Amino acid sequence: MVHRSVAASLTLLLSISSAGLGGRALYEADLPGIPHPKQVAMLEIAVSPNPDPAGGRWFRLSATKINGDSLTLWFLTHAKPFSPASEKDISIERYILQEPGESPVEYVDRRTGKALVPVFGFAENLLPRGPAEPDRVLFEKGTYLGHPLVRRKELAPVKAAPPSSLRKLSVRSDLLIGTSRNFRDDGAGRKTKKANYTYVPFTEDDYDEMIAAGINYFRVAGEQVAWVRKRPVFYEGYDPDIAFPEELYRPSFRGLRMYLDEPACRLAGEYPPGSSLGTAVEMIHEHIAEQIHPASYHEVLTRSGIDLGTLMLVEPDIPIWETYVATSYYQLEANPCGIVQECRWRIDPNADSQQILMLQRINETFGVDIPVTPENLFLWFYSQMRGPARAFGCKWGMSIYGQAEPHLRLPSMKLAYDQGAEFIWFWTSDHDHHVPYREQLRLARQITDYAASRPPRDLDQRRRAAKVAIVIPYGYTLPTSWQLFTWGTHIYPLDRKNQHDLTYKEVLTPAVREIARCLKEHIPYDVVPAGERFDPSGHERVVWIGENGKVGTTP
Repeated sequence: MVHRSVAASLTLLLSISSAGLGGRALYEADLPGIPHPKQVAMLEIAVSPNPDPAGGRWFRLSATKINGDSLTLWFLTHAKPFSPASEKDISIERYILQEPGESPVEYVDRRTGKALVPVFGFAENLLPRGPAEPDRVLFEKGTYLGHPLVRRKELAPVKAAPPSSLRKLSVRSDLLIGTSRNFRDDGAGRKTKKANYTYVPFTEDDYDEMIAAGINYFRVAGEQVAWVRKRPVFYEGYDPDIAFPEELYRPSFRGLRMYLDEPACRLAGEYPPGSSLGTAVEMIHEHIAEQIHPASYHEVLTRSGIDLGTLMLVEPDIPIWETYVATSYYQLEANPCGIVQECRWRIDPNADSQQILMLQRINETFGVDIPVTPENLFLWFYSQMRGPARAFGCKWGMSIYGQAEPHLRLPSMKLAYDQGAEFIWFWTSDHDHHVPYREQLRLARQITDYAASRPPRDLDQRRRAAKVAIVIPYGYTLPTSWQLFTWGTHIYPLDRKNQHDLTYKEVLTPAVREIARCLKEHIPYDVVPAGERFDPSGHERVVWIGENGKVGTTP
């Protein structure tokens, strides 16, 4: 039954073209009970009768809520976007959003020059859907934002093109420079090395300063949303006023979670003593599935009283932030989004602990002679993310922690960028882990300037740049912490034996030798387990490491 007492109606305007692409019609939405005042009561959509000179047709949707607020969006596409048969990832050439009481804003992906669209499934979730009538895009019955629509009458066509006066918001999607918190240190330092910093919330002026430095990815809360939502950045954290549905239509809004925190680190002491490597794989898969909570924003809306009907909003991009990146492949199996390394670079032989010197200990333990240089240290870790990212078509990146030797920070960021990293983050908070605010600004400016000086990146080409693939047995990892444990835990030490009576060290030594060869000869390489998603094609050479001690190469 249509809820008429709250005027829950939806207007769909579709201009008829000579090809019979649609019409203009008035729809009513069937909303249950007494709907929330912010649910849509009317929606006006128009389709241009003629193609745009650039190709495709303009569509316009103007939604009016029960409380009288209205929003309008325009988009240009070659597709028939309301048909259930249309592809989920239809190509949107331009995208403009006008929020209630505000001027229209065009969202542009700076990398491609094309439209930047919402992350919550624009075509399949945020547009009206219904079976098209013959020779039309208009439908008689359909759905919108989870609720049924019924056509009541057709109306005269109108123009659908956007206004000529637009504010363009150009956002860089291929390099997210971010900080982990919505606060910073107060700039006073700390009294002793054991003391913590004093932290203060970001102010509006702080956001201006960070954005000017190149930071474009933020966690926000409360009034901070208003300070960033009209800026050329992405943000995590919802509008405290529950801006429904316009927040869903903001391409800058990425949900409520910036990352999934350290699955391998958190499990390091949880594996049963004596358990197999297969158990480690199963446990990390289960842990990630339990922790990811992809419907967090959906839950916020429903708790506020918004009835989403059949609509399910899943946050699609929640990368993993991890120290033990040798486990990247197994983590991406459970969450094929992205992986970000926690970088605490140490290479100085006079460091406060010899145990943290990764390359030196690898050389000593495995009897190799990898040149101990900053670049080789970085590549030891990056290769263990880029190989899995290539297998899954995922993103990868790195982050700077306070423990990283200062002279290694910017070079590691530059190399990551050149290797195809799409995340460069900073950790804020917690004693030695913290990167001081002014240091974050300095590094952000430098990597932004560096990126601007480089040619545009072909990210797929960067993911596939390795000439050599070093393939270790499924379930194994390289030593993934300075203790030289596999899986980052004493449960799986290098001297543990497998079913072939070989130690993990004996199995992995040929892989480390091949890494040493590649690093000394400056050959791009990846490290990846022999999982189902690994594709050997595209590599000039594949080194297969067997659990039984056998080593083979192709071609």
